[in-house]
Amino acid sequence: MRRREVPPMPPLEATELRNYTVRRRERTVAVTALAVASALVVLMALGFWAFFVHALSDPVGPGLVGMRIDGDAVTVKVGQCPQDRVRRVEVWDGDAERLVWRGDQPLTEEGRGGLLPLWDGEAYRASSPAGQPSELPKALDVTIDHGPEYGASEVFDIAEVRGAALPPGSYWTRDGVRTAGQLDGIPDCGRSVSP
Repeated sequence: MRRREVPPMPPLEATELRNYTVRRRERTVAVTALAVASALVVLMALGFWAFFVHALSDPVGPGLVGMRIDGDAVTVKVGQCPQDRVRRVEVWDGDAERLVWRGDQPLTEEGRGGLLPLWDGEAYRASSPAGQPSELPKALDVTIDHGPEYGASEVFDIAEVRGAALPPGSYWTRDGVRTAGQLDGIPDCGRSVSP
């Protein structure tokens, strides 16, 4: 019986085999990289979703501000969580966008708790200018700073505030007349922290 001779493998087949192996390895690397990238994208999307849901459901500050005017005395009440403290109040001319008055670091516990007499230099560690203008601007933009966490701001139409029939201890707000207790009656004080 005669042995059958197998012709030698041409050099191209070895090259083709090597190319096939390289292509298979590249495909495996590409599929693995795509799977890892997809998993990372899904995890990042879930992380962003959780962050935004948490940020939107956990308010940093209440933000509702009320004002009352009794003769020449102008008082502002800001709703805030019990542990929060007012650091600064600024009053701007709402039409001219000009700072009219500023009070830093209220000296009384009521002031730090959000009950803020405006243009009362003795109620603050520092204030400027010292006196109330002879005539209030038509609109006052009041900004209350609770520190780096949050603040509150509201623009008041002075004629509207003066025209409101406010019972004692009540304040004019954008949502109507509110008492100090209602302004502080926040159901969830969130992440607010004291300074």
